[in-house]
This record gives sequence, structure tokens and C-alpha cells, in this order.
Amino acid sequence: IDIANDFGRIASVAKERGEEGLKNIAICAGTPVKVMLFQKSKDVAGGFAAVGRPAIIEYKYDGFRLQIHKVDGKIELFTRRLERVTAQFPDVVTSIKECIQGDRFIIDGEAVGFDQKTRKYLPFQSISQRIKRKYDIAALAKEFPVELNLFDILESNGQSMLKTPFSKRRALLEKMVQQRPGALKLVDQIATDEDEAADKFYKASLAEGNEGVMMKNPQEIYKPGTRVGFGVKVKPTMDTLEAVIVGAEWGEGKRGKWLASFIIAVRDTENNTFV
Repeated sequence: IDIANDFGRIASVAKERGEEGLKNIAICAGTPVKVMLFQKSKDVAGGFAAVGRPAIIEYKYDGFRLQIHKVDGKIELFTRRLERVTAQFPDVVTSIKECIQGDRFIIDGEAVGFDQKTRKYLPFQSISQRIKRKYDIAALAKEFPVELNLFDILESNGQSMLKTPFSKRRALLEKMVQQRPGALKLVDQIATDEDEAADKFYKASLAEGNEGVMMKNPQEIYKPGTRVGFGVKVKPTMDTLEAVIVGAEWGEGKRGKWLASFIIAVRDTENNTFV
């Protein structure tokens, strides 16, 4: 189910070819695949211990995961929860058409919001409304632009890349992608076996406004839907805060009768007010 994501297809394969058929079920561009998830590590030293040396280290952005499918000239975008969001991101679709070569593929990436004046990355909350918006999409795209950062490929021209080592998958992406900063680019990365270089890159990522880094074994495969030891994420431990709910907004659609979004405040002790 992690690969096919289609109970009808799975039932048919199980009936006709049994367990052996299920083991050989293949990914297919146009059908979303569960993304590979990684475990956490408290620091880069722990990351090296988990994935080995050398490791490929990438910026971990504070955006939202997008799985990009192209088949028969049509592009579809899916979230990590396999929700289709193509209509909400016409700007991203245009960038994909113009910047990625290939007739058929599945590519993994992260869409990150940025400030148009400073070009600094913004936290996820500032652009999260783009996922839900169904109207005035073009205006919202201009108000809250995103940059698509690509970091993996699952299928290329009908060939599954799941068993291909990560370093080769990255090399293929580099051949396919024409980078356009501010619209679409490859994720920033380094390859190193040194703690000092890794820690310097980690701090540079935090300074850019990112969550931290991802550390990956360059020889490992892509395994959908599981938290595996092929890579880890390293980010600071967040502090616990005492807060209070001071407001709320009604939900949309099925959640229209519920207060679904909450405004949280913390106390300003000097002025004895909530901020």
C-alpha cells in the first residue's frame, strides 16, 4: 500500500498473483507514493553514528512536502498525506514545466515560502493557507510566493529509482533540473565525513531560517512510508512555553461548524499583557 496506494489494484494483484505479485508491485507516475520519513538525531555526531561516514547533508526547510508527478504531459502535485494540490500551485506547475526535463517522473521536494523583499525564507505558518485555498489562487500566489527545493527522484521515464543509491538519484536530478532560484532549485547540500564541517553547515542552515539539516547515507535506497536508518533529521530541541488561547476562527467546508484555527498568546510580564 505504501507504493501502490490503491486498494483495488492491490486486491486484484493479490487475487491473480498472490504474495509474490504483491512483492513486485511497482510505482507508477500519476499515483502518489507514501514519502520516506526519517528519524530524529539530537546532533550531527549522532547523525553520523546512524547513517555512517561520509554522509550527504542537506538543508531541512520549514515548508511543506510536495511529490511531483509528470505523465503524458500532465503534472500533478501531492502532499505528504497524498492529497492532490495541483490547482493551488499554478506557479509551481509552471516552474516544473520550464525547469525539469523528462517526459515521465516522480520527484520529491519541499515548497518553502520566502519574503519577496529580503528573499529570506519564511516559516511554514506564513504560507500554509496556500494548501487550503480554492479561490483567488493567482493573487495568493503573488502574495505568498514559494520556492520549490528538490531532493530526490523515485521514477524516471517509467523506470523505478527506488533501489538506486541516493548519490546516483541526486546525480540524475542534477542532469534533469535547470535551477531558477526563487522558483525551483535543488536542495543545498554537502558531502563530508567531518563533524566540524557538518556542524558548520548545520549552523548555516539555521541562520538561513531553516529547521536544521537532513543527514543521508549516499548508498541507500528510497523506502516509501517508513522511518528508516538511511537518514536522520537534526534540528534544535524546542523550548516548552506556557501559552493561552485568546481567539479562534471557524473552519471551512466540513469543519464549518467548528472552531478549527486558534490564536495563541504568551504573557508580556513587563506590561502584564498577552502578546
